[in-house]
Amino acid sequence: MSKARLAVVDDDEAFAEYLQVWLRSRGYEATAYHSGDALLAGLRDGDQPDVILLDVSMPHMDGLQTLRAIRLAHPSSHVLMLSGGRTPATIVEAVRLGAADYVVKPGDAEGVGEVALEAAIRNALERLALTTEVTRLRTQAETDPDGLQVCWSSGKAMQAVMNMVERVADSDVSVLLRGESGVGKEVIARELHRRSPRRAHPFVKVNCAALPAELLESELFGHERGAFTGAANTRVGKFEFADTGTIMLDEIGEMPLALQAKILHVLQDREFTKVGSNRPVEVDARVVAATNRDLEAMMSQGTFREDLYYRLQVIEVRIPSLRERREEVQPLIDYFLLKYAATYRRPAMRPSLVLQDALLAHDWPGNIRELENMMKRLVVLQDEAHVLAELGRARAPRPSGDERAVLPVVATPTPAPALVAPPEPLTPPGADPVPAAPVEPPASVNLQELARHAAMGAEKEAIQAALERFRWNRRKTAAFLQVSYKTLLNKMKESGITELRAG
Repeated sequence: MSKARLAVVDDDEAFAEYLQVWLRSRGYEATAYHSGDALLAGLRDGDQPDVILLDVSMPHMDGLQTLRAIRLAHPSSHVLMLSGGRTPATIVEAVRLGAADYVVKPGDAEGVGEVALEAAIRNALERLALTTEVTRLRTQAETDPDGLQVCWSSGKAMQAVMNMVERVADSDVSVLLRGESGVGKEVIARELHRRSPRRAHPFVKVNCAALPAELLESELFGHERGAFTGAANTRVGKFEFADTGTIMLDEIGEMPLALQAKILHVLQDREFTKVGSNRPVEVDARVVAATNRDLEAMMSQGTFREDLYYRLQVIEVRIPSLRERREEVQPLIDYFLLKYAATYRRPAMRPSLVLQDALLAHDWPGNIRELENMMKRLVVLQDEAHVLAELGRARAPRPSGDERAVLPVVATPTPAPALVAPPEPLTPPGADPVPAAPVEPPASVNLQELARHAAMGAEKEAIQAALERFRWNRRKTAAFLQVSYKTLLNKMKESGITELRAG
């Protein structure tokens, strides 16, 4: 991963050099400018820093004037204002002009200034990464509305599927999509349509399992007025809607035998008759069928027509389960979290390492649909405990007979959430480090309680580390963790965190 690029803008050359050296020691690339004009010239010449550290007080062009110029020429830049003190009017104006944060210059003997500055830089880089990802997904959505490249760009198994899609998309042959429920068969069907010469015409999906047989025929082929009780008007069927386009027959294995014969007739002769009519209707629609059933077994049992099977199976594409595509789980998690954060106007959260490990270890019997719904719940509820409990239930062994499944109590490490990455705790000189008191597991094992306990453990470690980082300054800790002062006190009380000072 490339280093983050920072620009330091300060007329005090000694301070700018000190800050440049300090930033490089923290793993950043840093360039120093000694005036606002010099920075703007650098930006015009192609310098593209990820974050700009801008001094408020400079001669000729001060920090606020420089910030206005940056906003006009480079509106997406992330700017942190640096000052020797906090002047309310200046802070308000800087925020109004779009500064990402306002930080007091580092240099105090205890190093608190450096800690606050590094926290502000990390927050700015997090926002930059999120903005970049959202922009990428918006661009992706314009060219790839189903998010295929986001979801399936990293797996060899899906590369083979997409290669087949590319090879057959421009033809009119029937395609049979096979795979477990939730693997993305509809997405592949839409991609076949999108890459075909029929892309400007309708894509029509019919779920063959969603309607009883007597209604499914009318849904597919339409009916004439008075064809049956309740048929008050003539109805246009899905095949007629799909003329010159593509029709997807989802869950084709659920279709009754009588209707299978009519589908076969459409595939052979490119025409059908509406219910209650004798007049044939010609249709030019490409048929894509999908199923999670064992059609070969159904043929041997006489519940699926062999001649229809071979008409549909001109090209067969098997879509692997998510268990066979584990390298795609992480991209899918990121994609759905960002997608539903934008949809439901919720913060774009990231799973803690505890939840991340649980998600990556899960078998995903419901495939992509299960993962999508789980990420949707996580975004809406903003609470990992529910998802951890759900994953715990999925992993729990089922009791047989009178036996009861007993979950072992495992002391699972609970690292800090991904968005909080504190350094090693600070301790007074000469004092032994005071370890964080472990969170005791519940006496009786309950999956929901176990999940809540894991989440609380991660939260407690993050709070403990942040408090030690800021030498138990609760207000600075609350600001760093992006919670209110009152919330921090409540969390400390809930977690049993009390201040322990070395004597």
